[in-house]
Amino acid sequence: MRPPGHHPGLAERIGAPAVLAAAARASESARPDALISDPLAAALVSAPELARLADATAELNGQVPALAAAHRQLTDYLAARTHRFDAFCADAAAAGIRQIVILASRLDTRAFRLSWPDDTIVFEIDRPNTLLYKAAALAGQAARPRARWRPVGVEPVATWPRALWNARFNHNEPTAWLVEGLVPMPAAEQDALITEIDMLSAAGSLLILDDSVGPHSGYNDPADWLTSRGWGVETVWSRDYLAELNRPVVNTGDELFELSATFVTAEKIA
Repeated sequence: MRPPGHHPGLAERIGAPAVLAAAARASESARPDALISDPLAAALVSAPELARLADATAELNGQVPALAAAHRQLTDYLAARTHRFDAFCADAAAAGIRQIVILASRLDTRAFRLSWPDDTIVFEIDRPNTLLYKAAALAGQAARPRARWRPVGVEPVATWPRALWNARFNHNEPTAWLVEGLVPMPAAEQDALITEIDMLSAAGSLLILDDSVGPHSGYNDPADWLTSRGWGVETVWSRDYLAELNRPVVNTGDELFELSATFVTAEKIA
């Protein structure tokens, strides 16, 4: 519970996971063997408060070897995830889908850095303050969206489908849905989220999500849920995908967690 009179700072409003993911994209983009190119990520985390958060994380990793090993693994995972989701967007565009919805978009820059067909609409759903911060930071870099960018600001208690409708979303057209960094969720919330996506999806719609724990006791498996509702599903283990990208996971014995995430892509058949 926040103390009376508490006013959350920028890092708290955006969220540490979003800040650290953008910082990881910036770091990856600077590598000579980079898996992705996100030249805007560094600008999004350059605000002093956000930079301090990233610096504090780096300092802690430097002091604790186990944390450093886990951070390296996580950074590679985030690079692979971005690569996978970017490829999904290219495939969706090639398939003729012109309506993209990014749920909890945070500091995502795909509307600005990927090549989109001229008539593509990219809806980004997140908290209004996050979207306003991102718009201002990108404007400061003279960045222009490469698609018709429609930010959809909703507070956590708001019903996001209604806000999406109000932004002129067309449920009769196939949609490509990006659900990045959200799964797993509590069972009821996760089922509600995927149910909403299913109800808003015309035949031919595509979906991608990453499940950070993979099939695991105690969590609902989104791949099973989608299959039972008539979606064609493909699941790829992140470890296998990293190996394909020449970033194999190295088990050093001092990592804080075992990478067991999966990437799930699905197409609504009918």
